[in-house]
Amino acid sequence: MQTNDSRTKNFLAKVYASQFALDDPSKESIARSLSMDAPHLEQELSNLQSKGLIELENGQPRLTPKGRKMIVVVMTGGAFDIIHPGHIETLEQARALGDVLVVSVARDSTFERNKKKRPQHGEALRRSLVSALRSVDCAVLGSETDIFETVELLKPDIIALGYDQFHDESKISEEVKKRGLSVSVVRLKSSNPEIKTTAIINSNSASLANL
Repeated sequence: MQTNDSRTKNFLAKVYASQFALDDPSKESIARSLSMDAPHLEQELSNLQSKGLIELENGQPRLTPKGRKMIVVVMTGGAFDIIHPGHIETLEQARALGDVLVVSVARDSTFERNKKKRPQHGEALRRSLVSALRSVDCAVLGSETDIFETVELLKPDIIALGYDQFHDESKISEEVKKRGLSVSVVRLKSSNPEIKTTAIINSNSASLANL
């Protein structure tokens, strides 16, 4: 059973995630995510508003600074071209670090620039697939030019890096500090680092070649 504090945090997390919703950033999307009917939703929103935790912006609930401080937002990112067990483990680890997990999905142009090839799946589909994962509260498409633009948009408390991502923790910490953000950077681990998208693609290609 949830305590009042955990229930409030869960609700605030849904409000935070709703502003980046894939299809419908509205009160209705919050109600669906909490399996709550409209009257109970309005009652909860009114209660949190009276406590100064949320406010209405164009009719939609948004966290106040006070409400935002009550939750820990974790951000991670990647291409997610072929979702495999390694991704699931990484996302579950990241989700366990806080109250909300938001995932930045690489744009097609970023994928091509970094990997020198086209992704097997377009950015819209990859975002949709990541959004559907149980451990993910919301997914956004990353910036095409500057990864820190996405950090500034999401304002996470923690950036969780995959075990094999090339990003340098110290450089990320230095850059977010320059931009006036207070963000911790952590490196996640893997129980099976051999599971990688490239290895899966190469294995499948080899299997097809032997048919």
